[in-house]
Amino acid sequence: MTLPDTKYINPKKHNLKALFKSQPSLSFVLVTFLITFLFWFLPVWTELPKDIGLALMLMGGCGPLVAGYLITVVNSGSSIKVSSWPLFLIIFMSAFIVLVLRLYLIDHGMNDVNGKMPALGDVGPVAYILFGITFVILGLNVSNALNTELKENYIKSFLMSRSKIKWYIIAIVLLPVMSLVSYFLGKAMGMETTDYVINADANWLVGLFSTFFFFGGNEEFGWRGFLQKEMQKKYAPILVVLVISILWSFWHLPLHYNGFYSTGGFMDLLPRFIFTIPITIVFSWLYNKSAYSVLALVILHSMLNNNGKLFGASNQVFLILVIALCIYCIIDDKMWKKKAYHQIYEA
Repeated sequence: MTLPDTKYINPKKHNLKALFKSQPSLSFVLVTFLITFLFWFLPVWTELPKDIGLALMLMGGCGPLVAGYLITVVNSGSSIKVSSWPLFLIIFMSAFIVLVLRLYLIDHGMNDVNGKMPALGDVGPVAYILFGITFVILGLNVSNALNTELKENYIKSFLMSRSKIKWYIIAIVLLPVMSLVSYFLGKAMGMETTDYVINADANWLVGLFSTFFFFGGNEEFGWRGFLQKEMQKKYAPILVVLVISILWSFWHLPLHYNGFYSTGGFMDLLPRFIFTIPITIVFSWLYNKSAYSVLALVILHSMLNNNGKLFGASNQVFLILVIALCIYCIIDDKMWKKKAYHQIYEA
């Protein structure tokens, strides 16, 4: 006897859904690295114009965001769709404006990141199409903050909430305060310091918003919003910190081959494994203490990447402050204890 409808079953699709459901963390890692390494290693394998190379960089940087969103959609039995057109258009247009300003300022003294950033006049139509794909991805993701079909919808925490204003402020001021304290203490003790500059000019602001949308902030939907959430269902935060630190560091490997950071390969990546651990501790603390706010993390990531361009510091004192902050974060969040996520996310 023939079973009904068996000819319509797609074993590969079924197996993929089963993997997403049974192993969401592993699925996230596989999808993230597949997307990012594909786009970020391509400039290593073949020579590309600057504008195309940048477009691939932006698309590859969306790997964690896409992985988290895709697995959440599949596990929720939902579909890939724009859930809120106003949110989609706000993010799409904002990202477009920020990128245009970023490339315009290349001709006006802004850092071109090892010569990998094209000036605005050097961007061709193909690159604009590829940029548009990134804008669509970013807009699609945020639009689903209002998608009630998604289970454990971490994306909704990107929307501003009055109850979390305290944490947004902490994300903004934490690193500048640490830099200034280290600067003045270093000066008082006769230590070497970097230049003391407070000048939030157009270049700095555009750089800040570039990180917010493209160069780091978008990662937080995946690494913390999805992966930390999933891993903390089974493991204590301190163990999750160590695992994500390793994965997050290794994820940047192609940037040390394609010239965006360097061309030295794996050896140039090694120092990142060291400084990523304290960064991950602080990010993990902020995510947990802010009731799982992705927006707070995106803000903190933006400040992290741009703080050194605005405030001077004493590296020695700053390092001591970072160590003290990490100890505080571990104790304050009781990172040795497993979290009860059912209290935060709906089933």
